[in-house]
This record gives sequence, C-alpha cells and structure tokens, in this order.
Amino acid sequence: MRKSSSSDSTNQTTKDNAPSSSSSRRFHFLYVTVVIAVGIFNVTIFPIFGEIFFKTTIQQQQQQQQSPLALNAQDNNKDATSFKIETEEDFGKDRVVQILHKAGVEVAADMVDKLPPYSSAVAQYGSEPIIIGLDGDICPNYRARVPLDQRWVGVAGMMNTGTHLLYFLLSKNCHIPRPIKSKWHRLSTFFQVEWGKHAPASWYKRHRSGMYDQLKIDVPVENILTVVTTKDPYHWMGSMCRKSYTTNWFHTEKNCPNLIKNGQPNPARVRYSPENITHHETLLGVWNDYYNGYVHAEFPKLLIRYEDLIFHQEYVVGQVCKCIGGTMSSDDFTPVKESAKGNQPAHVGGSDLVQSVMRYGDAKKRAEGFSDVDREYAEKAVDKDLVKMFGYKSESRIDEN
Repeated sequence: MRKSSSSDSTNQTTKDNAPSSSSSRRFHFLYVTVVIAVGIFNVTIFPIFGEIFFKTTIQQQQQQQQSPLALNAQDNNKDATSFKIETEEDFGKDRVVQILHKAGVEVAADMVDKLPPYSSAVAQYGSEPIIIGLDGDICPNYRARVPLDQRWVGVAGMMNTGTHLLYFLLSKNCHIPRPIKSKWHRLSTFFQVEWGKHAPASWYKRHRSGMYDQLKIDVPVENILTVVTTKDPYHWMGSMCRKSYTTNWFHTEKNCPNLIKNGQPNPARVRYSPENITHHETLLGVWNDYYNGYVHAEFPKLLIRYEDLIFHQEYVVGQVCKCIGGTMSSDDFTPVKESAKGNQPAHVGGSDLVQSVMRYGDAKKRAEGFSDVDREYAEKAVDKDLVKMFGYKSESRIDEN
C-alpha cells in the first residue's frame, strides 16, 4: 500500500508540473496566428504603404520640376545677368578669394599674392558659364521621354577635362528619387557613360564598359543623359604634357606639346584598348577630332567647360540637375575643393581647387612651354568653330587688358 501511495503521489506531482494539453494548444494557436499576421503584413500591407510613399515622393518631385522653385532656392536659377562684371573689384583678386571662400578654402595673405585676378579668367573664358545644349529641346524632351525615377546622368569627356570633378559634384548635390529597395537610391549620376568615360562618341551603342557589367547596371542607354566635359585646347595640351595617360606622341619634358616634328605635324594616337587605337594629325588633332565627334553626335547630350566647374561650380551643377528634373540638396551646396582624382596611382598630380584657380585662371599659363612653332601651328590648326562654340580663343596669346 505504501508503495502504491508513493507511486500515485509521484504521478500526481508530474501531472501538476507539466503544462496542460489545452494550454499548449492555446499557445500554439497564438504563435501561429502571430506568424500568419506578420506574413500577411509583409506580403500585402507593407508593399502597399511603400508604393504609396514612393509614388508620393515621385509626384512631389514632378511638381517641383514644374515649379519655378524646382531647385529649392539658392543661386541655381539665377540668370546670365548675375555674371556681369560691373565694378573694378569684380575684376580683381577679391572675386577669386570669394570663390575660394565659398568652397570652404581658407585663403591666407601669402596665398592672395599668388592668385591671378579674376580679369585673367574673364579674358580667357568670358564672364558667363557656357552649357551647350541647355537652351534647346534636349532637356524638356529628355524629361518628357524618361520617367523621373529612371533618369540618370552619364559623364564623358577627354582625359584631363574634369570628368571626376563633374561626377563628384553631381553625386554630392543632385538627387533623383528611386525605389527604396534600389541599390541606386537617390543617386543621380553614373561615373561614366555606358560606352566608356573617355571613349569617342562613335562608340555609342557599340561598346559596353566593363564597369557596367561589374556593377550589373541594366539601365537602358537611352535613359542616360550624356554630359561631356571639355577644356580650353591650349590648357588641355599643357595638362596632357604633365599627364598623358594612354595618349602617345613623340615629345620630351622640355619640348611639349611638340606639335611639329621635322617640319611636319607630329602624329598622336590614343589607345582606348588594345584593339581600339585612334590616330590623329597631332595632339591638338586629338582634341579637334574628339569634340567634333560629340558636338555632331545625334544622341542627346550637354557639353560643359572644365573652367566653369572651377569658377561657377554651383550654377553649372544646378543647371545640369534641373535639366534632368533632379533636386539639389536641401543643405548648403557641397563644393569639391580637393583633387577629385584622389591619390590613385593613375591620377597622381591631380589639382585641387586652389591649384586649378592659380593655373587655369592665369592667362599667362595658358600656352606655357609652347615653342613659337607650336603656337603658330596651333593657331592655324585648332578648330575655329569648336573654340567659338565653347567660348575659347584660337589665339595662343591673350590680351588681358
């Protein structure tokens, strides 16, 4: 009897300590209900709210695009009258110092002595920035054809013309709303066009850059607005003498650009890839041929000057952003004052904003190192229509008075 009683007691204790079958069923039912509810929310309700939020953002951007306040204030909508030189001070170094201060550069007194007067930049490029293609139908047609969240800028331009600078300025300041889940959310600019940043316009739809495959970029090429950078041909040849990249022609450090060799034009070639090499009459011929190709290309594009990315950064970036219907950052404009090329071995020697102002703002440095033979040839051979279109000068020497 005692054993039986002990056994019954043990069994009873076990039953009391174990959860009841009805409680277990209630817990299981509650758990399953929560899991199903979360699943329904993730599959149906969350995407609906996400889509509503994204569509609302797109609609707001489209309304802004049609509004005169599309670039949310600042100086991005100022007209050409803002660039008029009205006082003697506008021609002096104070104007250059203001440009550097606006970019966040501390200008010491000894630096001011080294800066060129603003009149020297005006003598070379005029007082107003130039964006070819901005005044025609390119921008409105592009916005009408491509939905807002599918618009992109693709950067192109010959080596040493500020392609890095343009990319970073647009990436930091111009934004396009895209789906939240997109890996390109809010970005507006690709580092290069599909056919390659430095490649000639004739490669359009005939070549695909390895970067696009590596990053798995599947944006239709027609949705990318090409923005091409250029530089004054005399300054550009000087840049190529300092860093020639894949452009080859016979020259030395002391004899550059060496446009004439043994009384004849000194040929140049550009190696875009082992299989793609272009041949040109001279180094200057590279500039002539490259930009003639882009000017006459039939696909939509804007062409901007490197020098305007130095002296009119905010305005130029604002106008390109407005062209694609983007939105400038609500915070203050973010300039690029360090070398946009960074410290990559391939780009050692790139100029920061101060160095660029001191070099490209100084008309005396425009054809620095050119021999008289180089100057004579360049003045005859430079494409007169191109330099006129870009607001440059065909003469190698410029009167600053």
